[in-house]
Amino acid sequence: MDVRHAPHSGERSPRRRLLAMDLSKADMATAADAMATVLDSTSLNNEDRVQLLGNALVMEALRPHWVDGRSPGEAHRLLRTTDPELADAVEALAPMLLGRAEARDDAQRAVTEVEELLAF
Repeated sequence: MDVRHAPHSGERSPRRRLLAMDLSKADMATAADAMATVLDSTSLNNEDRVQLLGNALVMEALRPHWVDGRSPGEAHRLLRTTDPELADAVEALAPMLLGRAEARDDAQRAVTEVEELLAF
C-alpha cells in the first residue's frame, strides 16, 4: 500500500473495513457505506459510477419479475402493476442510461476508426 494512502495508526483500510462488515443483516446506512467503499476502491470516474448505480437500480427493480423466461418488457409491465412509482423511476432513468451507453460505444468506435486510419 502506498504510504500516502495508508490508514492512520489503529485505522483499518477501506478493504479491511468492508471485509469486516456483516452485510447479511446490514441496515441501509451500513449497506450504503459498503457500496461507497466499493466505489471508492475502483478507478471509475463519477460519470461511470452514476452509470453503474443507475444500471444497478434498473436491474434490481426488475429482478423479482425478470424470471421464468420473461422478457425485460414483460418484467417491466409486472413492475408497473406491483410498484408504479418504481416503474416510473425506471422509465425515467432508462433513456438516460441507454443514451450514455450508446454515446460511450460510439466514442470508442470513433477512436478505433481514427487509430486504424493513423496506422496506415
